[in-house]
Amino acid sequence: MPLSKITSAVMPTGSVLQVVSNTSTDVAVQDQTTYADIPFATATITPTSTSSKILIQYSFGMMGGTSTQVGCLFKLLRNSTEVGQGSGADDINVFNHHYYASTSFYAPRSHAFIDSPNSTSALTYKMQWKVITAGAVTWYINRRGSNNYSRSSSTFYLMEIAG
Repeated sequence: MPLSKITSAVMPTGSVLQVVSNTSTDVAVQDQTTYADIPFATATITPTSTSSKILIQYSFGMMGGTSTQVGCLFKLLRNSTEVGQGSGADDINVFNHHYYASTSFYAPRSHAFIDSPNSTSALTYKMQWKVITAGAVTWYINRRGSNNYSRSSSTFYLMEIAG
């Protein structure tokens, strides 16, 4: 649900027209080598113009893993189309990558992408993730690898920007 939406004004290029967000303190867990949705990293926005840009941004308050030197990969999808990825093949071509060399190390994670969907239909953006090596690690969002420490919150948000 939009936090704010301007319906009858002419806004200059670069103006924020609407913001949709999803914030959660739930812990997300991933230990598989196939991509899976991050439950709280999804939101739907309906652009008001085909010239609008959509800024997609996530901020994970904390990420941690149970093993060292094994990373995880992230995808960003608009409906069923992958967007925001780099260039390369297979696992080189991702939206983002997370890697730590120590299980005692954990940190926030964030990234952003500006999409040009050329649409006024409802668009659902979501993130997916997977581990790189089967059976080697379990990754967490909103907690560290050890379960006896602090927790955090994460936010996934979309902004429509006038084009």
